[in-house]
Amino acid sequence: MNSPFTNDPFSLVSKAFSNIYPDKQYIAYWNPSAREFEEHDYGYTNFPIDGSIPEIWVNTMLSVENAVEIFAHELAHIATKGDATHIKHGKEWEDAFENIHKEYNRLIEEKII
Repeated sequence: MNSPFTNDPFSLVSKAFSNIYPDKQYIAYWNPSAREFEEHDYGYTNFPIDGSIPEIWVNTMLSVENAVEIFAHELAHIATKGDATHIKHGKEWEDAFENIHKEYNRLIEEKII
């Protein structure tokens, strides 16, 4: 599915992630039910026990700006699944998040120029 917007921030974050981590897969969902976010106010990543594709859930009640950042945040969890500190935002997670952010900014500049 393609976005109708050339500068869609969610598509650009997704592209940034796949540019850096081409072999990592995920499924992303908007979740309009705030009740399902009791422990995770903004979003979360689910790594199914059966090893199937991880799922990212982002709360639709967030502003677009915050939701895009949460999406990148959750993608960094997928990038660092092998890191024991991926849930606690260790160094590897921080590096992944920063790299996704840098690539996202590069793609934005590319779209503007």
